[in-house]
Amino acid sequence: MSRINKNASAKFKLDLIQVKDLVSPKQVAQAIGVSESSLKRWCDQGLIPTIKTAGGHRRLPVNGVLAYLRTSGHILVAPEILGLPPATTGGADRKLSTGRDRLLQALVDGDEALCVQIVLNLYLARYSMSQICDQVLTSAFVEIGERWGCGTVAVYQERRSCELCHRVMHEVRRALPELPANAPMAVGGTLDGDPYTLASGMVELVLRDQGWRACSLGNMLPFATLRAALCDTQPRLFWLSIASIQDEATFYDEFERLSQLASERRAALVVGGKALTEDVRKRMHYSAYCDTFEHLADFARTVRPRGETSHE
Repeated sequence: MSRINKNASAKFKLDLIQVKDLVSPKQVAQAIGVSESSLKRWCDQGLIPTIKTAGGHRRLPVNGVLAYLRTSGHILVAPEILGLPPATTGGADRKLSTGRDRLLQALVDGDEALCVQIVLNLYLARYSMSQICDQVLTSAFVEIGERWGCGTVAVYQERRSCELCHRVMHEVRRALPELPANAPMAVGGTLDGDPYTLASGMVELVLRDQGWRACSLGNMLPFATLRAALCDTQPRLFWLSIASIQDEATFYDEFERLSQLASERRAALVVGGKALTEDVRKRMHYSAYCDTFEHLADFARTVRPRGETSHE
């Protein structure tokens, strides 16, 4: 019995990770392993964004530091200084397939710190969020679902993996560069009766990586409130993840109203989800159907206003 309790305790151990928002030039220099004078020179050249405090001290947003690392090739030698997991370095294994296998095991084991480390390592290796979401996050959860169906993964492990993934995505979003106020807006979510939230959260990350001010509205959203959001937020792109349809007749009528409103508001309506079979899609009007996050990223690039660039 003591052995069982010990193992259970280990599996339920969660290391809470939170990326710091602002750090000093000295901290960044120590984290990268360079001189403070070099770090300040990069700041003066505008390579790393800086913020002045009320007292006149220079502070660096961590997401700006990570954006610089992503493009410059420098690696983190002391990531914990920035509030990152100790092993998060640019020199770690950067293959998507390896990252997927490691993430799968980390999710099953409930190791939050390792989950954050794996995803941030891939981001620093300049993989797009669409690649990470398709080939690492989504692929890992497909495997977890199969193992759950076979009984080799317990229900609590599957549920815990979902919670861990939400926290990982939260930290990754904080690591993405700040977007300008004039960046195009994108909003979306899932329908009423649809409890799944991971897909919509990943859409948000993918679009933010593409330079959109994307905001997931969450799940279980009635069509009436989706229409209200479309009117209130005035997005250029509106997404809907549809994993299940409760009543087809009602769905087609309500979706058509949403589609017409999106057209009137000149918003691109993007849909996806396992409930949208070919037969279902034939009865729907939308701007794009995306069955992968790579497809979503490709479409987002085609409708992004000219002159705006992504973070890739």
